[in-house]
Amino acid sequence: MTETPRVLMLSERNAESRKWHAFQYEFEDVVAEVDSVDTVAPPARKVTPVTRLTDRVVRRSGHAHLITEPAIQPVTVTGRYDLFFAVFSFETDIPHLLRLKQWRERCDKAVCFIVELFTDHLERAEKYLQILDQFDFDQVFLLNPAPKAAVARMSGARTDFLGLGVDAFRFSPYPDPPARTIDLYQFGRRSPVTHEAALDMVRRDGAFYVYDTVFNVPLPDYRAHRDMMAEYLKRSRYFFSYRPGEDLDRGRDDDALSSRYFEATAGGAVLLGNSPNTPEYQQCFGWPDSTIDIPYEPHDLREIIADLDAQPDRLVRARTNNITHGLREHDWVHRWSRVLDSVGLPHTQRMTMRKERLEQLAQLVETTEPRTVGST
Repeated sequence: MTETPRVLMLSERNAESRKWHAFQYEFEDVVAEVDSVDTVAPPARKVTPVTRLTDRVVRRSGHAHLITEPAIQPVTVTGRYDLFFAVFSFETDIPHLLRLKQWRERCDKAVCFIVELFTDHLERAEKYLQILDQFDFDQVFLLNPAPKAAVARMSGARTDFLGLGVDAFRFSPYPDPPARTIDLYQFGRRSPVTHEAALDMVRRDGAFYVYDTVFNVPLPDYRAHRDMMAEYLKRSRYFFSYRPGEDLDRGRDDDALSSRYFEATAGGAVLLGNSPNTPEYQQCFGWPDSTIDIPYEPHDLREIIADLDAQPDRLVRARTNNITHGLREHDWVHRWSRVLDSVGLPHTQRMTMRKERLEQLAQLVETTEPRTVGST
């Protein structure tokens, strides 16, 4: 018997896809697997001379927040749903709601998740957040909880922290863990000093160092990108992760989390870098050596790696803890549970089954000979 969809989910996947959208769309995929969902994913609005002229008039009228690039094409909602849900990469994506016609009267509850919003963006963000108030949102989740009180005031909604996650079945090296043949892996933003030190290890020691060189480019296949990242992490001994404020021109005072902690943990790499000094980091990564602290500019990276390599038991414990906690705590189904709990909706049988499979895999990790974890 076909289930009647109870969730209406707005996705930007047909309008825009960059590297930072990949985990967002992976989240949406898992939600669609474990719940009964209608996903509405309008394509981008076509830009023509007429739309450019209209946009210019709107900007001059002081309502530039009604324009998003790429703006989605209008869609009219016709079904009835218990819940509306959307993930917004930035607050500037919120005006997509204005192009989804009749959705609010057809959804009993409304929840959204804003991934990147920093305190120093609040002044410009207010006009976007007020759109959430206009549509009477019940719950707003933030990855960065620092501006939580201000967002609650501007949006008129309950506001709370929500961590990121992964498709843990995609990222876990188990049930068939490959050899960890990649010595060092760095993805996205990076410390220039760490990068140069790693390249020196390549030249002097023959280390295998993987890194990417471009970031803000179109991503034609987000699933292939997630697969690639997961396969690298399953095979990586060490991965570098730093607080976002360490190397960004924004959010320096907020000490927020980033997706790198969740991804590398699930893949079983040993994280090197630094971590936010916040309750949210401890809530998500409160086990020993979840991140092994090293300087942001580690000129002595060779010595740091050599010292850690001389502690194989510590590395096995760190990798095992990372993998099992990733399976038990950081799959997207755990985030979806939080979303449903926030508005009093029951969990589905498929959610329960997925959690049971995750637990079985975590137990397999714990009962496998430790030497296979991160073996080379």
